[in-house]
Amino acid sequence: MIQLDYKVFPSEDKTISVEDDLYDGAHYYSAKKSLGFEDGKAIYIEDEAILPFVFKDGDLTVAGLQSEQLAYILLDRCIKLNAKFPSEHNVKMIAGLDIFLEACQDRVKERISRGVMGKLKK
Repeated sequence: MIQLDYKVFPSEDKTISVEDDLYDGAHYYSAKKSLGFEDGKAIYIEDEAILPFVFKDGDLTVAGLQSEQLAYILLDRCIKLNAKFPSEHNVKMIAGLDIFLEACQDRVKERISRGVMGKLKK
């Protein structure tokens, strides 16, 4: 696994890794689980959550999550948390996820129209 440089603010811990693959690592992620924020600091444990994404290598397809599924999970979480703890920041996160999902849909429509959706073609 390759440690990624991303850090969840305000932590300085690098908690996300990816397995190297023929796409330079884009399909099998792990992230250290968190116990939340306490005493001014994010608390992480050694246990990890694994996130596999759909992976195609020639004729082989490995089942996994779609990016859109992960975005919809985040969107649902933001909407529900905003209902309990309304915030302009939550509204901004929801808008950002809506933009991401719209771009995903546009990409799929464009790839379908060109006949390359689901194929390893540009």
